[in-house]
Amino acid sequence: MIKKAFYIFILSLLAVGCEDFLNVVDYTQKSSQSFPLTYEDCNQALAGAYSCLDFGDPISPFMIGALASDDAFGGGAPFDEKGHSLDRWRKFAPNMIRSFWIDAYQGIFRANKLRESLDQVDFDDKGQHDLVMGECYFLRGYIYSELAKVFGEVPLVLTAKEPLNLPKAPANELYAQIAFDLKNAIELLPSERYDTDPERYGHATKWAAEAVMAKVFLFYTGYYNQTELPLPDGGNITKEMVIAYLDDLMASSGHGLVEDYRNLWPYTNEHSKEDYPYTIGKDLQWAGESNKEVVWSGKHGYTGNYDAPQNNLIPRFFGIRGQHGNTVFPFGWGYGFGPVNPRMVEQWIEDEPYDTIRRWGSIYDMDHPREGARNYFNNDPMVEETGYYQKKYSRLLVYTDKSAEDTSDWEYDYYDNVVHGYATSGITSQEMIFIRFADVLLMHSELTQTPGGINRVRERAGLAPVAYSFENLERERRYELAFEAIRYWDLLRWYGKEAGVLIDQNQNGVPVKDLDIPNIYQADLGVRIRATGGFMQIPESEITLSDGVLTQNEGWTTAEADLE
Repeated sequence: MIKKAFYIFILSLLAVGCEDFLNVVDYTQKSSQSFPLTYEDCNQALAGAYSCLDFGDPISPFMIGALASDDAFGGGAPFDEKGHSLDRWRKFAPNMIRSFWIDAYQGIFRANKLRESLDQVDFDDKGQHDLVMGECYFLRGYIYSELAKVFGEVPLVLTAKEPLNLPKAPANELYAQIAFDLKNAIELLPSERYDTDPERYGHATKWAAEAVMAKVFLFYTGYYNQTELPLPDGGNITKEMVIAYLDDLMASSGHGLVEDYRNLWPYTNEHSKEDYPYTIGKDLQWAGESNKEVVWSGKHGYTGNYDAPQNNLIPRFFGIRGQHGNTVFPFGWGYGFGPVNPRMVEQWIEDEPYDTIRRWGSIYDMDHPREGARNYFNNDPMVEETGYYQKKYSRLLVYTDKSAEDTSDWEYDYYDNVVHGYATSGITSQEMIFIRFADVLLMHSELTQTPGGINRVRERAGLAPVAYSFENLERERRYELAFEAIRYWDLLRWYGKEAGVLIDQNQNGVPVKDLDIPNIYQADLGVRIRATGGFMQIPESEITLSDGVLTQNEGWTTAEADLE
């Protein structure tokens, strides 16, 4: 059985302690004097920093990117304000994404604190020191890249030694620090194949740092109309340097494409694949977590309860709403967020009529016999229902007694029949894939303006090669990476404040059902993204706490910003 290679747990790193008059180090309690002292202590501290990448609340960068794009609607119940706000780029509360802000800065604090404590650690060799330092730089750089993507400009906190009340850093200063951190991570992290030490799955690698650098470069240079990524000392990360990073990743990391696209997603797991009409007889087998295509991912546990941070709530929110029994097996009930835009499906069929492996490997069509839905009807109130759902991140079931049609969450069978006490709660342990090797190939094609990466991805899907063009690159990213919360950020970096116009064109006027009554979807993201630049509201409580040093982003203080 596959086991979790990296268990995330929270370790609260204490603030700088006070020395008493004898200057005695207390070895019985964890403090800045007694912790960390060993390499093992450092790994515990790193686990505490990695735990912040879950970002707690479902309103996270993934949810924002998934619902703000033109590929899916908000969905859910009429009272699910979280989904509706992100879908329509409005606010339902003054602090609607404060949990992400807090978790992100907590992660930055923990990375800063550990980095500043390494002089007191007794390492066995320089390699251990460099590994921990590299991960600290990576974590800070990655978390700041997520904050910059969501909020634009944010305060830049580079030390844990003292409380600071800082204004937003200008974009060029913020991105210079991100580039500096990632560059250090690339230089410090070892050049080992990703699969050398399975115990480190879930940890940052040199390859993850190189891939994140490419993502950051593309977003900064695209959105801010620059040609290079700045560094704090006045230097730059050039396009040629980023291409060299990706060349290194592609040649030396051991990462590659999983042979069948559908094997990336756990609905092909061995315990349900022969009971699911779509996968029966297709010789599919889930490649598992941390497979060769996963350049970096966030790990989750399979024990706990609804509020436990080690669990992954995303599949529950994106699960199919309103089913009863096993009418859409192996997919379990959920809140119905992110119903797929039918126009996106039509565009996919028109653009790539033979792209059936990726299309139907990604989308659940409620009305098609291939899925085997049985007597399904939505007995829960739902809005923007389309009959299409995404399969990549959705709650999954397995039969515990097929004759009686008894089911449990898929972890029950997959992880050694561990009954975790909430077998039908819908809280799962599925990893969140932050970067896939396919994304690396497509970024390489975009940077080099060559078709090699595009065509490697297309070949895996059974499609003919194409010449390089921006149109081909845009389509390939949309369909290959569909429902992975990447599309919105791509549109924002390509089209800037006009991204909302394209989103409106692709989704407005689409027939949906609201409370089972036919309706027409209509939004005004063209107006909202022009007003906000495509960035989110900063939590009002943080502005209040700063005594006005921190200022609100444009477009979030007027009545037009409120969810109706």
